[in-house]
Amino acid sequence: MKHLYKLLALCLILSMCACTNQGNGNQVTENTDTPQINEEDNSKDALAFKEEYEVLNGTTNEYNSKEYLTITIAEDNPIYYSSLSEVTELIKSGTGVIYLGYPTCPWCRNALPALFEQASETGIEKIYYVNMKEARDTKKLDDDGNIVTTKEPQAGYYELVEALGDTASVYDGLNDESVRRIYVPAVIVVKEGEVLLYHESTVESQLDPYTPMDEAQFAELKKIYKDGFMKMLYDVCDSKC
Repeated sequence: MKHLYKLLALCLILSMCACTNQGNGNQVTENTDTPQINEEDNSKDALAFKEEYEVLNGTTNEYNSKEYLTITIAEDNPIYYSSLSEVTELIKSGTGVIYLGYPTCPWCRNALPALFEQASETGIEKIYYVNMKEARDTKKLDDDGNIVTTKEPQAGYYELVEALGDTASVYDGLNDESVRRIYVPAVIVVKEGEVLLYHESTVESQLDPYTPMDEAQFAELKKIYKDGFMKMLYDVCDSKC
């Protein structure tokens, strides 16, 4: 009988331990080997962006046989992949830096080294990126001078253009200043829904995007980006406040 009582007591103790383990905050959950991804960690995006652009190094543009500019992008670059709708919301009410472009754009390849260098020097840790290669529409004038759309944009593109308003460039060749288009590269700096910088292309003096900018041009572009970054970070005035 003693043995029976001991056995019952042992079962009761084990049962109480099990209940205690289930009730505390250290219980084991399923799939404990699944990594918890930090949403603020951009390491995967940074590496994907590096590969996306560097894969074209040493290759040529199939349409004009010109060699793409070779660029080296750091593994810890500040790129975060985003969407048209996300950057639209950022422009409407958020604060941050946006880069719109795509790998085969020669002007984009020229602008990126200056963008990343200045971002590092200014302490910009996050740049939202949207690949615009297939995002935009294509329009032209028909024989009667009417604007026709020959390629529809991705969902959300028109909303982005609308959010930018008159900041976006006039669509070339349509003879209608009310029609806007996003030309790339476009670097946008926004603070609390106010666009502080909207800069397309590189610098006016650069004529060939397949040739790297000279030192003066590179410094000029960096300053354009720096001015926008500083306004966002420190409320810097364009002139005396």
